[in-house]
Amino acid sequence: MDIVVFESLYGNTAAVAAAIADGLGEGARALTTSEATPELVAQARIVVAGAPVHAMSLPTDVSRESARAKPQGADHMPADLGHTSMRAWLTALPRGPRLGAAFDTRVRGPLGHGASKAIAHTLEADGFTLLDGPQGFTVHMHTSASEPAALLARGQLDLAREWGRHLRERAASLV
Repeated sequence: MDIVVFESLYGNTAAVAAAIADGLGEGARALTTSEATPELVAQARIVVAGAPVHAMSLPTDVSRESARAKPQGADHMPADLGHTSMRAWLTALPRGPRLGAAFDTRVRGPLGHGASKAIAHTLEADGFTLLDGPQGFTVHMHTSASEPAALLARGQLDLAREWGRHLRERAASLV
């Protein structure tokens, strides 16, 4: 079983995770950090983990609460804080020899690769063999007459699907 674990506040990271799972192939599942229990992770062959970039790193409790105050999108959706943060999920990650990869969703510009690099570092420290370097998927800030909204840049889901296929092929070459 292959899993893609994500923290997503407005749905962008969830959409990327689903596309990566699609690229990984049949049976791969995209799961929130709350759904990806230590028992499921321990059974997984490949674990891909991702989160949005906040202040050049993984979201913190403070940045998650700040996001709650910033509804986005046409429906002014509040941030989804109903699942465990990636930071907390990583602290409970079962050690063991598994394959892994890390990604983040980020606004283009100097806001960095901090989330995917932090995830990759933790995966490696916990005994995972990384299938590829940290990957980022771009979110653009759009300002409407009423509210700014973060939306995935064009083509990012196709890139995520392709990256999932690449990870599957890398995993096959290691067997």
